[in-house]
Amino acid sequence: MDRDAILLRNNVNVRGDGDTTLLFAHGFGCDQTIWNQVAPHFYNKCKVVLFDYVGSGESDLNAYDEHRYDSLDGYAQDLVEVIKALELDNIVLVAHSVSGSISAIAYPEIKQRLKHIVMLNPSPRYIHDEPDYESGFAKEDVDQLIMMMEQNFFGWAQTLAPQVMENPERPELTEQLHHHFTAGENRIVRAFARATFYSDTRDKLSSVDCPVTILQADKDIVVPKQVAEYTAAHLPNATLEEIDARGHYPHVSAPELIVRHIESLIESSDITV
Repeated sequence: MDRDAILLRNNVNVRGDGDTTLLFAHGFGCDQTIWNQVAPHFYNKCKVVLFDYVGSGESDLNAYDEHRYDSLDGYAQDLVEVIKALELDNIVLVAHSVSGSISAIAYPEIKQRLKHIVMLNPSPRYIHDEPDYESGFAKEDVDQLIMMMEQNFFGWAQTLAPQVMENPERPELTEQLHHHFTAGENRIVRAFARATFYSDTRDKLSSVDCPVTILQADKDIVVPKQVAEYTAAHLPNATLEEIDARGHYPHVSAPELIVRHIESLIESSDITV
């Protein structure tokens, strides 16, 4: 696939310029607009790249292949192809939720182009693996979620959005997330959910040897604190920073905190802007 086809397929947008590239990768049920309160702060400092995984946002739905995207490998290939199409290097990859796992899968193909990964509320495994690994959900919880998505597509979003946003005093945030969840095509959203919530990338962590900063918000039912600690412990060069924000979407509920952490990172001595 040629460069222009990839950029169209993944609705790639590039803003600003600089020696450092900030590449934002969204999580399940969202698209690049989920970064609207974060990304613009860096347009005058870095090259900022935003994209949609195929099946999300304004990506080319004609490019969706149910076999390619029946696991996270297909989404990892999207990430690799976007990076190569733009010939990006000196990248700070900001990866929310499942994009942390996607970046771990893609890592062998992009490691020479990366300077740092910021993983925002990441989880290498969303389901408990008792007795040694306790995550956010039992398998029965995920089975029920997938079934609900099949039976009542709008109902699952109404149920899940307030739980994962975890900011009940700010209903507009829940409404925004609900809109994201229901904006996609039903079958594609369900497939991305299956690929996400049944995934297990714990065996990939040890090979991700570039510097990684994990930003972990409080009271996240999707990724509890012990998962963040597990992820940090199994990455060779990771730092875990707990941030004063609630829920699974701190870049929506507390964008100023995320901006501050990224600014601190790119202004540090090991990354030149």
